[in-house]
Amino acid sequence: MKVAQIPISDAGFRHGVGVFETVRVKGGIARWREWHLESIYASAKALGLKVEDKDLLQVPKGDGLWRWFVTETGTRSWWSEGSEVVPRAYALDLAETGVWSTSWEARYKTLSYLSRIQVRREAGAADQERVLLNEKGELASASMANLFWVKGGKLRTPAQECGCRAGTVRRWVLERSGQKVEEGGWKKEELDGAEEIFLTNARIGIVPVRSWGGRILPSVLGKEFMGEWMI
Repeated sequence: MKVAQIPISDAGFRHGVGVFETVRVKGGIARWREWHLESIYASAKALGLKVEDKDLLQVPKGDGLWRWFVTETGTRSWWSEGSEVVPRAYALDLAETGVWSTSWEARYKTLSYLSRIQVRREAGAADQERVLLNEKGELASASMANLFWVKGGKLRTPAQECGCRAGTVRRWVLERSGQKVEEGGWKKEELDGAEEIFLTNARIGIVPVRSWGGRILPSVLGKEFMGEWMI
């Protein structure tokens, strides 16, 4: 696969005006490729960009992460071969910064990623994550993942209107849960009483949260989903 190049004049380089998707490939098969295509088309449309899907047809051979990028000067991809080491569980705390629920950066996978990087650096270690709140004080997401939790035996996740992204693994959990997942707007205190929390994205898959604010948590449903997802 050719090395992608982008001109300095491209707004994707200068201002982060672009979108991306991360596609997991195993044995030359791109998992949820159609879902990822739907996602990048929707994101590109919101930013007024055009997807050239001919550049996204040839799936790389082997195992790895296939990343797609769309900017004003075209569609490009980048292949990272091999399996990435993912934490077995995360320690979760509240971030010092947050997101604006109606912003593109909150709702889409944009190349303007500085606020997410800021929160990841705040977290520090690879097995540490942070929860972002929106301008209303509602739970939105983790810095680079969607957020699920169990409370009173019910599986819950922030609604997209709160500022989370319509990720493919999030979609899989919603469709595979076997129960109605409650989507809505909840304050930080909702997690204080959570019986279980787990995080999702296409890069890490489904990973349990071992603690929230220092409180140790079990993982039952998250590990169950993780087992099914890895098949």
